[in-house]
Amino acid sequence: MSDLLRASAIGTGRVRLDGPDKVRGRAPYAYEHPVEDPLHLYPLCSTIARGRVTAIDAAAALALDGVALVLTHEDALRLADTEDGELAILQDEGIGFRGQYLGAVLAETPETARHGADLVEITTDVAPHDADFRHDHPQVRKAEGGADDVETGDVEAALAAAEIVVDQRYSTPLEHNNPMEPHTTIARWDGEELTLWTSTQGVHPARQALAPILGIEPEQLRIISPHVGGGFGSKGVPHADMMLTALAARAVPGRAVKYAVSRQHMFAITGYRPATSQHFRIGAGPDGTITAFVLEAVSSSSHTKEFPEEAIKPSRQMYAGEHRRITQRLLPLDIAVPSWMRAPGEASGMVGLEMVMDELAEACGLDPIELRARNEPVLDPDTGLPFNQRRLLDCLREGAERFGWAERDPRPRARREGGWLIGTGVASATYPASRQPGSQARIRLTAGSYEVGIGAADLGTGTWTALTQVAADALEVDPEQITLQIGDTSLPNATV
Repeated sequence: MSDLLRASAIGTGRVRLDGPDKVRGRAPYAYEHPVEDPLHLYPLCSTIARGRVTAIDAAAALALDGVALVLTHEDALRLADTEDGELAILQDEGIGFRGQYLGAVLAETPETARHGADLVEITTDVAPHDADFRHDHPQVRKAEGGADDVETGDVEAALAAAEIVVDQRYSTPLEHNNPMEPHTTIARWDGEELTLWTSTQGVHPARQALAPILGIEPEQLRIISPHVGGGFGSKGVPHADMMLTALAARAVPGRAVKYAVSRQHMFAITGYRPATSQHFRIGAGPDGTITAFVLEAVSSSSHTKEFPEEAIKPSRQMYAGEHRRITQRLLPLDIAVPSWMRAPGEASGMVGLEMVMDELAEACGLDPIELRARNEPVLDPDTGLPFNQRRLLDCLREGAERFGWAERDPRPRARREGGWLIGTGVASATYPASRQPGSQARIRLTAGSYEVGIGAADLGTGTWTALTQVAADALEVDPEQITLQIGDTSLPNATV
């Protein structure tokens, strides 16, 4: 059918394809997939930040009616690869952070499993720990495989010659992504084949990460995740809860194991945004033109597994400046493992960068938008390449017009409405638009309709509907003729 005769499906208003099933409770999330005769898991978690397990007494739990197994490091499957400290759980007696998995109780009901976990007595040898983040800690170091430092020109000389210098340190706290649907997994082994019904933002990447650790081929691991109740990045990579469920199911051949991470445990197990400290030194001329730019960023991390929150990423490309030094360091601590959280690096890094730009505008006596305009780069400061498109100034000026920026009173505490102080400010934001190779789709023509399959995820953001519209336009048919399948490693590969 010609495009001239048929309107595009993309961009048209439609009832969400998954909406009716979700509001009726018919759309199965990970924990809700029906499996025969499952056992329920409740974890045993460390109450200390550092040390080792010296004894585990599970007799009382095992005597409880309905408890099938108490799994610990003494009897868990030996993993084929233990390089990933977050996923290589139950391999020894070591404790690296409070909340770390030390084992699990499997029982016929969730309540019995939790009761059984309360009855397990774990004796530990407590070691001194360090969980306090500070920028001047002696253990601050460069990340392994982290972003390269930036050093151009003579920064110290440019700062010394600058008429205006702003020297400020900003900090951002750790933040937790705790989506509406907790991290949940059902695991079942059939011989050497493992199936995981789990809440993930990428079934294929999760399979590629987990299979080698378990010592199986990717084709022996099937991951199913058609509906995800939010993720905010925390479900973009597998965490220890998936591995714990898989190890538990391995210990009870022929039975599935169900595990939904509790709200309390999600604060230790499923990742979070680390804390940062960002030290800026900006030198500029009286007209606000930046001549020297220094950012020394430090983020918190874990001894268990390194994760750098690269807060330097926005500063590498947002504003011009001939003399630049930008460095990223991390501080490993005896704390839970951080991970992705919405705009990792960019979100934290934009906070400090935009505050220091406002400070510089104040020091120069310039409007904050005008200061940003005077430091708008012609070429990407990080690569030296021309931008294909950069509309930041258009956004700032359009926003200023809509918000009545020119008519504002810029003084602090200048406006009051009842008990509220009203202010008007400005900040920019950036996030990369990247393309990843490797995604594929499979299309089958059936009786008058098309079956379209791709291993993509829907976090509640409309993937079911949007991909149906994309397929309809590509095939030049109505969306009603498309049957979409997503969220399964049996379908063609899709990236996170």
